[in-house]
Amino acid sequence: MNHKLLFRFQLSFMLTLLICYTGTLTVYGQKLRIKALGDTVKGFKVGLYDGDRQLLANEAEFSLLMANTDLSEQTLMAGWTGKHWTAGNDSTITLSRESYIPEFDLNLSVQVTYKVISDHLIKKTIRLYQPGMPQLYYTLKERFVPAEKPTKYVSFEHDNFPGGFAHEMFPSIGYVNENHTVVGILTDAGYKNQYTRTTRRRFNGRGGGFVGMRKLPDPELMAVATADEQSRGIDFLQMTFGEMYNLDAGKESAVKLPDTWEKEGELAFKKTGSLITMDCKPSPRSGITMIAPLKGQQIYTISFLCKGTAPLALKLFRIKHGKKTEELENGLKYIDNFQVKEKEWTLFKGSIMLPYIQKDSVSLFIGTQANKTCQLQLKDLQIVKHEPAAEPYNILVMGEAVEKTSYIFAEPWKDHHEFMISSQTRLSEGMGFRGSQLEKMLYGNLNMLTWINGVNDFKPFNVPNMNYSPDMYNRDSFFAAVATYNKELNLGIWKQWANTQTPKGGIGTIITPYMGSVEAKDNEATIEWLIWAMLNKRRFNVVLPEEKIKKAVDYVRNEFDAGKDGICRSHFSMSQVDIVDYQPKTDRLAVNQGMLAIALRTIKELGYPVEEAYIQKAEAEYRKFYDPKRKHLLFDRDFPDIISLTDLEPEFYSLWLFNRPLLTDEMVTSHLEQIPVLNKNAGAPHPEYGTTAPICVRLMKTEPGYAYLSADYQPFAAFGAANYADGKSDGFYYNGGSWLRAEYCAYVTGLKHGWKKASKLMENRVWAEINLHPDWPFSKEFIPTKWTTTDSWWPSTKGLCWNVFILMANEVAGLRTPDMDPDFNELNFYQKLTK
Repeated sequence: MNHKLLFRFQLSFMLTLLICYTGTLTVYGQKLRIKALGDTVKGFKVGLYDGDRQLLANEAEFSLLMANTDLSEQTLMAGWTGKHWTAGNDSTITLSRESYIPEFDLNLSVQVTYKVISDHLIKKTIRLYQPGMPQLYYTLKERFVPAEKPTKYVSFEHDNFPGGFAHEMFPSIGYVNENHTVVGILTDAGYKNQYTRTTRRRFNGRGGGFVGMRKLPDPELMAVATADEQSRGIDFLQMTFGEMYNLDAGKESAVKLPDTWEKEGELAFKKTGSLITMDCKPSPRSGITMIAPLKGQQIYTISFLCKGTAPLALKLFRIKHGKKTEELENGLKYIDNFQVKEKEWTLFKGSIMLPYIQKDSVSLFIGTQANKTCQLQLKDLQIVKHEPAAEPYNILVMGEAVEKTSYIFAEPWKDHHEFMISSQTRLSEGMGFRGSQLEKMLYGNLNMLTWINGVNDFKPFNVPNMNYSPDMYNRDSFFAAVATYNKELNLGIWKQWANTQTPKGGIGTIITPYMGSVEAKDNEATIEWLIWAMLNKRRFNVVLPEEKIKKAVDYVRNEFDAGKDGICRSHFSMSQVDIVDYQPKTDRLAVNQGMLAIALRTIKELGYPVEEAYIQKAEAEYRKFYDPKRKHLLFDRDFPDIISLTDLEPEFYSLWLFNRPLLTDEMVTSHLEQIPVLNKNAGAPHPEYGTTAPICVRLMKTEPGYAYLSADYQPFAAFGAANYADGKSDGFYYNGGSWLRAEYCAYVTGLKHGWKKASKLMENRVWAEINLHPDWPFSKEFIPTKWTTTDSWWPSTKGLCWNVFILMANEVAGLRTPDMDPDFNELNFYQKLTK
């Protein structure tokens, strides 16, 4: 390895970070301060000021709806203010009050603490405690009132938000005043503040897809005064914790449906009264469609009876400027194969929470995607609009304090792009996290995608992004959680995966709230669970569950190398490129062989006997995947022209976990030299290079030296034939998409092996994640490497969580230290070093 090159890069990068750190507090003119307002009669509250200019003039600190567990008794504590206030120093004010709640014969203790974090950032913590009732349900609302009429409101996704609830990819709202200052509010992670942003569940047993929940938690986590309220001079930003909408209670009203439908695909259509008959001919999608009378920021239920000879599909699409765009989130989605019977009526019933959709309309499709001759019949089609009953569900347990933490930031308004960035970075700063701009953005995003399991389960739960919600995936949650030194988060999620262990010892791949999952397969899930166990032991000195660990160890040994010859065989790829099921097991994949070597060394550190010669045999087999003529690792021996960044992932694991290389410098640097770097941009830090690289691509001897996958050469069997045959997916997903985590870790691997381009490509890739799509300054599942307009980028990729793992990559590169994480425990760390 070229250690001098590595040192020069580390020094240069650290100087860049230092500039970022010191510039964070001086680039703006604000200087936030807090002041206790009120008196002993009306009570005390806290005012927020920018110098001498008041920004927030809250009437009270919060309101609290309380109920017993059967909801038979409820009472509202409106407009809480403190009876006493104390100032710890110039930057902290604490309000307190002891209250007696006669409805429950209960004493309630409350403290509200404001702390100035920086010139632009305030932390607010509400602490509740009661010693007299086994369980108390509650809903807590915090209202932030502008001191002057806002010129506009903003949300994370909208530059001009009209009002109402904001259910978006990142919970952040704010207002802009006449002084061109934006004031924004943020919330701590859901597993800390007891909320979830899940709006749907799996439609298991009904053909798959998602359906909205009947009991909908935290629908108005973030809200702005409605347009009607604003017109009456009422302005506020509001956060609501612990409120659940019960769609089976409250009021509902039928929505009048249009009398006319349009046909889509090949079919004959007839409507007689409430009976609709569709005689469909082979077509990718055959059915009927209409513009549904659905409005944004409302909750609806769609229901009908159906029967027929093919599965039913139901789709809701957003219509923007007369053009059909993406399928709607937050309720019904991916209803492609709802199972019906030929002779009997089956009830379909599903709810959807529509967010703010601007002036767009909604298209409803009902039919089939079976692509065959069939008949479908519907009757009693109905859409109802809900005014659901609101019920408290957060729990204040006797003798256990709970806290709600929020953050307020203020800075000069530049544009919406900067507001999105600040929402992410200010959250991280408020939580005590230190790092570069992108590191802060990724850490903030992680926390906004980590909430509670559900209304009856407050364990931490992490989803990949809003598109993959409500599910927690093994691989994604591993990369997200281990990127932090948060003990509660790591152990809380790791233990949930432990509970998915099968009788054979394998670890499941999906946990989905409100439903079940039987998916457990021989990919890398069990290996990563063991690595996670090893990290938990190193970092937190925990005692691991011996029985579960041994079962997982035995599973890995028996499942991947039953013959004990050091060669890995599996039905699946042990990387994210997991779209093929190999029957029978295959030993053709480089990444699988490398992951076996990592697994064996992990098992040895966990205290189980593994001969060093056996581990080295597995490592040698990994090196054999390097083709000295082609000068790269073979992704799949049957497709030797395919090259992938994921094949360097075992090498990165070895450097990260064990500080030892498996591959030679020549193998790593030659592999990286072969991968094309695309999306050149004059604004990048190093414009002479591209900014993104394909995760998987075919190398060619003809110009330009590479090609995307095609029908005649692709390693993904039926999936590749269906998706990569006509060129329409070139540059997207696994046909050449650029995935930050995999790409960045590969570059760090190159850095450790002395690759001269590594530092520049790392910086370019960081730049691309924030700037290549100017309207999307946030983490993404992948960036396309072939496109003409950003309108073609997939909305489903927005906000992916696992990219936060580059924090570990930067530790390997020497650009971060563990103490930059707010939850790092120095004592545990140094105890590990001295062993």
